[in-house]
Amino acid sequence: MIINNKSIRELHFDHELWLAEMAFWKQEIEILDKYLAAVIFTLADRDSRAEVDHFQNQFFIQRNFINSLKNDVKAQEKLISQLEVDINNRLLQQKKADDEYEIRDKMLTNEKLYNELKLSFKNWLSNKL
Repeated sequence: MIINNKSIRELHFDHELWLAEMAFWKQEIEILDKYLAAVIFTLADRDSRAEVDHFQNQFFIQRNFINSLKNDVKAQEKLISQLEVDINNRLLQQKKADDEYEIRDKMLTNEKLYNELKLSFKNWLSNKL
């Protein structure tokens, strides 16, 4: 079955890749957070403390967004499974298509933002150490 130029198998594959990518992001954030915690004690000035707070907030926001997006992907997987059972349901197909575009856009946007955050943190950390 083909929906929006993607087969159900391709959609399942995309979702599996996204879930793996999000798990990787979360693991990486934990590592970045550990480095941030380790450097906090070496920083004394107010500007550095504000920067630490900024990165802590960004890591928190990323974790929350990843959790939300993960739930969206899992819900989409459930919808696809329902669609496989009821292949002729046009309303279900349209909802799936709309949700898929939204999730795909969120994944691409977050990937860009996450990579920018990671690079920014690495640059900041290398200047502080």
